[in-house]
Amino acid sequence: MYDKTKRPPILPLEVKPEMRIQVLNEKDLEKIQEAAFTILEERGVEFPSEKALKILAEGGARVDFKRKVAKFPADWLQSVLARAPRSFVMASRTDPELDLNLDGTKTYYGTDGVGVRTGDFTTRKERPSAKEDVAMMALISDYLPCVSFYWPIVSAQNVKSETIPLHELEASFSHTEKHIHIVSCVQEKAARHCVDMARIVAGDSAAARRRPPLSLVACTRSPLCQDLGAIEAALVFAEAGLPVGFMAMPQICLTAPATMAGALVMGHAEVLSAVCLIQLAQPGAPVYYALSAEMMNPFSGRALGGAMQKPLLNAGRVHIGHFNNLPVMAYYGSTSSKQIDWKAGKENAIDSLLLLLTGPELFPTLGLLDEYTLLYPEKILFDYEIFESLRIMTEGIDVSSETLAVDEIMDVGPGGHFFERASTIRNLKRLWKPGIVHEWSHARSDFRNPHEVALEKCKWILDNHRPRPLPEGVSEELRKVIQRAESE
Repeated sequence: MYDKTKRPPILPLEVKPEMRIQVLNEKDLEKIQEAAFTILEERGVEFPSEKALKILAEGGARVDFKRKVAKFPADWLQSVLARAPRSFVMASRTDPELDLNLDGTKTYYGTDGVGVRTGDFTTRKERPSAKEDVAMMALISDYLPCVSFYWPIVSAQNVKSETIPLHELEASFSHTEKHIHIVSCVQEKAARHCVDMARIVAGDSAAARRRPPLSLVACTRSPLCQDLGAIEAALVFAEAGLPVGFMAMPQICLTAPATMAGALVMGHAEVLSAVCLIQLAQPGAPVYYALSAEMMNPFSGRALGGAMQKPLLNAGRVHIGHFNNLPVMAYYGSTSSKQIDWKAGKENAIDSLLLLLTGPELFPTLGLLDEYTLLYPEKILFDYEIFESLRIMTEGIDVSSETLAVDEIMDVGPGGHFFERASTIRNLKRLWKPGIVHEWSHARSDFRNPHEVALEKCKWILDNHRPRPLPEGVSEELRKVIQRAESE
C-alpha cells in the first residue's frame, strides 16, 4: 500500500542573493547577444523542416525555402522572444508538492540522461542498457529527495528503436510520481504518441496542459542547424502545452570556434532560433534555455567532459539564458571517468558548485559516467553526497541570537565542554547527516566503505520503496499506445 509519509519530499536548492556569482557582466552579455543577433539576421539557421519554415515565413522571418535557411531581423526577433513566459510549472503526475515551479527562486536537481551502457546491478558486468534499467532507476529516483525530476537515465535499447521513447515513458510513469523529462523523442510521429501518454496520465488534454507531467528537450545540430525530427517533435509538444527546452551542443574546435565566447555565441543563436519558432507557432508556450557547450578531446575528437573550461561555459550559459528572460536548464555531470573514482568526484563537485551559484532552474546532474553514457546504479548515491554538501553550503551560516550561543558559552566558561549539553544533543541530530560516506562501523571502529554502503542502500530502495501506482486502467492505456505505435 502506498504511504506518502515514507517518501521524502523533493529538495530544491535556494541560493541566497549574497552567494550568487556572475562570470559574465552586463556588457559581456550585451556583446554576446549582439553577436548572436548579427549571425541570426545576416547568416541565419538551417531548418530542414518544411513545416517549420512555413511557420517562420508566415511569422515574419526571411526564409529561403530552397536552401532551407531562415534569417531573423533583430527587432522583430526580440519582439517574438518576448512572448515566452519567464516562469511556469513542470508538474508531478500525482502531487503538487512534487511540482517544479520555474520562477527563478529555486534550483531543481534531476538525473542525467541518456546513457547507453550499464554496469549490471547483479553481475556487475557492463552491458547495453534496457527498459528494465529505466524502471529501476525511476524507482530509486522516486525515493531520493535530491531528485526533483526524472530524465530516463539510460536508453531502452532492448525494444524497437522507433518506440524507445514510448517504452521509456511507460517505465518512468509506472515507477515514479515525479515529473518526467525526455530527450529520446526525435520524430513527429513518436511525439504524438508521447503526448497521448501524457494526456492519459494527466487525465485529459486540458489537465495535461494545466499540469504537464512531461517535458521535452530538443537538440540542435551545430553549427547553425536545427534537427528535422527534434524540431517537429518540439512543435507537437508545444501544441499540447507541454514544456520544451532547446539544447545546443557546440563543441569547441570541432563544431564551434576555438574560443569559449564564440561557442557560446553560436549555441545561443541556435537556441534562440528554435525558441522563436515555438513562440510563432504557439505564443506563450513554456520553453526553457539549455545551451551546453563542450570542449573537444584533441586525441579522440569526442567531447571532453572534465575540461577545465567546462565550469565557466556552464555558468556562462545560465547568465545568457536569464539575460533573455528564460528559465535555464544547466547541465553538468559530464565526467570522462569510466568508474566511480576521485576523478569523477572532482569533476562533478567543482563543476556543480560554480554552476549552482549562478542560479539555474533545472539541474540534471545525477548518475552517469563516461561522458553521460555509462550507468552504475549506485553512483547516484555518490552524487547525492555532493548534493548534500551543496545544500549545506547554500544554506549558509545562520547568525541569530540562538546560534550565537552567548549565554551558553558564558555558562560553560573557560576549560569546560559542550558534549553533554542539551543543545548539543538537539543540534547534533540536525548537523550530522552521515549519508554513505560516514556510516559508522562499531565492529571496525571506523567508517564503512562508501561503495558497499551505496550498493546496500540501492538494494534497500528497490526492495522496499513503492511510489503511488498509476490509476486503474492507465497502465493498460499506455500499453495500447505502444502497441499502436509498434503496429505502424
